[in-house]
Amino acid sequence: MTAKSRHAGYIALVGRTNVGKSTFLNALMERKIAIVSDKPQTTRKRILGIKTTPHGQLIFFDCPGIHKPFFKMNEKMMADVHEALRDADLILYFVDMDGTFEDKFILEMLSKLKKSVLLVINKIDRHGKNRILEKIEFYRTLFPWKEIVPISARHGDNLDLLEELLYRHLPEADNYFDEDKVTDQSETYYLAELIREKTLEMVHDELPFTSNVKVEEITDRGELVFVRAEIWVENHSQKKIIIGRRGSLLKQIGCNARQALEEYFAKKVFLELFVKIVPGWRNSPLIIKDIFN
Repeated sequence: MTAKSRHAGYIALVGRTNVGKSTFLNALMERKIAIVSDKPQTTRKRILGIKTTPHGQLIFFDCPGIHKPFFKMNEKMMADVHEALRDADLILYFVDMDGTFEDKFILEMLSKLKKSVLLVINKIDRHGKNRILEKIEFYRTLFPWKEIVPISARHGDNLDLLEELLYRHLPEADNYFDEDKVTDQSETYYLAELIREKTLEMVHDELPFTSNVKVEEITDRGELVFVRAEIWVENHSQKKIIIGRRGSLLKQIGCNARQALEEYFAKKVFLELFVKIVPGWRNSPLIIKDIFN
């Protein structure tokens, strides 16, 4: 890469659930683009993150974690992954230090794509140098990676190195987007995701999979912003869990979500939050279309 050349292209972030793809994206972007949770399948649709620097433009597809789909929503999530892999100039395949490798079919899929793949080994902050070197040697024999980069997305270890390598492996090109554009998410979708993130922090078991958030209204009233949103669940027992004893859990979710919204708007927010039963929403073509548009 010469001093004057600019490099730009699309980079797919793929891997199993909970390997830190969204944490990495937020860290490299130096702003919150995607919500983060320790719950599986937090990322539900492909999210675009765009970073422009003097070296060029990195355009990330933050993809849902790879898993076996059992509902129409999950089928669409996996379709987003395959579409991102087809469209990408470069692929970052994420694993973490604690995970076991069960992804032979994914490696076969990557081989058929005939694209450059960088292996990113995340969460190295939890392990010593010898253990990290063991992981690198283990993965080195599995696939012809262009690079193997151990990182800690949470603590920022080796992110500068990885960013440099991304430019090195992308083609010379001018920017695809205006320099001030950082994502393709609508404000309504992003706010719904912030509320869903706070919901995920408070619930367990099947609720992360069966809950959804829809923002119905955003009104700027000058000194404050009024937001009305619904948390969807699939049955009465799930609604009861979300509301909590005497409304305590819903109140806490609302308090945490309001703080996140106030950080986003940089002003006071009045959040009106309801719980709505929408049976079988994960298998509704109309609802899935609305979520993924």
